[in-house]
Amino acid sequence: MPTSALEGCLEQLGVAIGAARRLGLRTDEADEVLADARRRLGFPSDAYVLALVGGTGVGKSTLLNALAGDTVSAASVRRPTTGRPVAWIPAGTRDELDGLLDWLGVGDVREHAGIDVDGGDPLPSVAVLDLPDIDSLEPAHRTRVEEALPRVDAVAWVTDPEKYHDAVLHDDFLRHWLGRLDRQVVVLNKTDRLDERAASEVAADLRRDTGRVVGRSSAPPVVVTAAREGRIESLQRWLAAGTEAKRVIRARLAASAVATAEALARDGGVDQAVRAQPILDLTARRSAIAHATDGVLRVLDLETVAAQAVAATRARARRRGTGPIGWLTSTIYRLSGREAQVADPRRYLSRWRERGSLAAAVEPIRDAMSEPLRAAAPGTRAVLADAVEPRRLDATLAAALDRVIANTPATPPSSILWSLIGGLQSAVTLALVASVAWLVFIVLARPPIDVVELPVLGPVPVPLVLLAAVLLAGYVLARLLGLHAGWLGRRWARRLGTRLRAAVDEAVGTTAFAALEPIEAARRSLWAAARSIDERCR
Repeated sequence: MPTSALEGCLEQLGVAIGAARRLGLRTDEADEVLADARRRLGFPSDAYVLALVGGTGVGKSTLLNALAGDTVSAASVRRPTTGRPVAWIPAGTRDELDGLLDWLGVGDVREHAGIDVDGGDPLPSVAVLDLPDIDSLEPAHRTRVEEALPRVDAVAWVTDPEKYHDAVLHDDFLRHWLGRLDRQVVVLNKTDRLDERAASEVAADLRRDTGRVVGRSSAPPVVVTAAREGRIESLQRWLAAGTEAKRVIRARLAASAVATAEALARDGGVDQAVRAQPILDLTARRSAIAHATDGVLRVLDLETVAAQAVAATRARARRRGTGPIGWLTSTIYRLSGREAQVADPRRYLSRWRERGSLAAAVEPIRDAMSEPLRAAAPGTRAVLADAVEPRRLDATLAAALDRVIANTPATPPSSILWSLIGGLQSAVTLALVASVAWLVFIVLARPPIDVVELPVLGPVPVPLVLLAAVLLAGYVLARLLGLHAGWLGRRWARRLGTRLRAAVDEAVGTTAFAALEPIEAARRSLWAAARSIDERCR
C-alpha cells in the first residue's frame, strides 16, 4: 500500500474517532491505535518488527536462537525464562532503531547479520522480539505482551503439542488479537516429540481452532518446527514471503486502522457495508412533530387569541371612529387595564405558561424515540436519551415558542373608513349638543317653535325631531363602525391563527429533534469514514 493511501486511511480514522466521540463512545483504544500508527510511520528504519508470543516452555527463545544461529535469548526450563523483551535486530541499525525499540519497551538488544533461508540470501530487514510468557505467574509479564502487540508489525504465536489447546492462548489472546493484526503465523514447535503423522494431526487441529476464531479464510497459517533440532524451514519461508519491510509495516498499520474503524462503527451501530439510516424514520418524525404541534397549540389557546384579536381591532376602531365621546371612553377603557386583558392577543400569547405546560408536546417526541432507543447500539444510548430528555425538550420548545410569539404581529388592522366615520360622529356630537341646547332654551324661554306632523305621533317640535335624527345617525354610524371593525378583526384573527399554526409547526419541526441532528451527522460521518478506510486499507 502506498504511503499516501495509508496516510489517507489514518486521516479517515481520525475522522471516525471524532464522530465516535460525538456519539458518546469510548475512543481511548482507537486514539492509541491512531497515535501508535502515526508514531510508527515516523521512525526512519525499514526493518519490520516480528514478535514471538507464547506460553512458558513452548520454545520461543530456542526458536529465536535457531533463527539467529546463535544464542540470543537464554532458554531454560525455569518459569518464566524471559521477563523482559529481548530484541534481535539487523546489524548496523541500532542507532536508527533506538527510538522504535524504546517505544516498544525493549532494553535488551542483540544484533544479527540476517536470517538465512534455506541457504539463500539472508533477510536483513527483520527485528525479532522474544516477549515474556503470556501465562506467567507475574502479571507484569502479560502486561508487557499486551502493550507490545498493537505496536509490532507481525506476530508468531508459538505453541507446542502440550499447550496448543491452552485457554490462555486461545481465549485471552488469539480470540482478541487474530482479527486485529495483519501479518501473523501460528508456530507449532517441539514437533520432534511426535511422529510425522501425529504432528500433522495436531497441526490440522490447531488450524481448525484458529479457523473457528476468525473464520477459515482469515485464519493465519500454521507452520511446524522443531527448533531444538534446527528444523525451522517452514517459519523461515514464511518470513521470506513477506520481508519487504515497508510493505509489511504499512499492511500492519492498515489492518489496525481497518479493525479499529470496524470496532468504532460496530459500537456506533453503523455497518460500513450499508448506508447509515436515520435513527428515526421520516414517517415517525412527521407524526411526532404533528402531535407535538397540536400540544403546543392547545397551550396557546388559539380560540381565545382570535377573540382577543377581534376585540383589539374593535378597540382601535372605537378610538378612531366614535368621535370625542368614543375617544374618551376608549381612553378610560385602556387606562383601566381592561383593554390589555381582553384585547391584546400578543400579551395573551406571551402568558401561555400561566395556562399550562408543554408536557403534551414533549410526550409524542419521547414516544417516537422509545423504539430507536431500544434498538440503538448500547454505547450510543446515553447520548440519544440525553437528546430527548424531558427538561431539555421542554426548554427547547419553550424558547422556540417564545420566539414565535415575539415575531407575532401586535398591531391590529385599521381602515380609512374609520376616520371618515369618526369625522361624521364628531359632527353628530356637535348636532347632538346643539339639539339639547335648543330644547333647554325652549323649556326655559318658551318661544314659539315650528312643529312637524308625524304619523301616529302627530305634531312634534322640530328640536325634538332633530335630536331624534341625530341620535339615529349616531347609532347607524356606530353599528357601521362595529360591523366593519368586526369583519376586519375576524379576518385578522384568521390570518393570525394561520400564521401561528405555521410558525409553531415550523418551530416544533426545527427544534423537536434538533438535538438528534449532530448525532445523525456523527453517524453519517462515522459510516463514511469507516467505509473509506475499508475501501482504501483492506
